[in-house]
Amino acid sequence: MNDDLNLVETESMSDANTLPGVIAELGELKPGSIITEEGIAKLFQRHVVSVKRAVQRGELPPPCKLFGANVWTVGTLIRYIETRLEQASDEAEHTAKRLAKLSPVSRSHRR
Repeated sequence: MNDDLNLVETESMSDANTLPGVIAELGELKPGSIITEEGIAKLFQRHVVSVKRAVQRGELPPPCKLFGANVWTVGTLIRYIETRLEQASDEAEHTAKRLAKLSPVSRSHRR
């Protein structure tokens, strides 16, 4: 029975991993797990240089050094991404409100 459960869990994980753009593995790791540049590159199917550039652009948080390697905790990465998503949502809402104020009023509302 345990083997059946493991098989189902493995099948559902592989289904999630086959969806384009879904990085399920990051969410499956414990928040305290340490991940290297190489690990992030593999996870996102990018080159290590792309990870370094993502840090420079502010898309990823700055790493810390551990035994000479750049590392993060999974929790730090997820919190950083969630914060950026919240900021993007707030900016989009602010922009929509600003545009609504600048948009001309339709003729039916001008009377």
